[in-house]
Amino acid sequence: MKKTLLVGALFITSIVSAFPFRTSCGTVVNVTQTEGYTMEQITNFLQFVNYNECGTKPKGITIYIH
Repeated sequence: MKKTLLVGALFITSIVSAFPFRTSCGTVVNVTQTEGYTMEQITNFLQFVNYNECGTKPKGITIYIH
């Protein structure tokens, strides 16, 4: 029973997981809409978020995965 609850909790956590994104102008945005995206789609989405927050396109996006 404990194992089932633990696996269920981990599954739910991975679905609703969010990550902070620091824009080029220093604003930190909590990103939650990237579930199922490819790395290219995430990069494009983060460029869009940066443009909305700062009014400029970033030179590059660095994504750290751990």
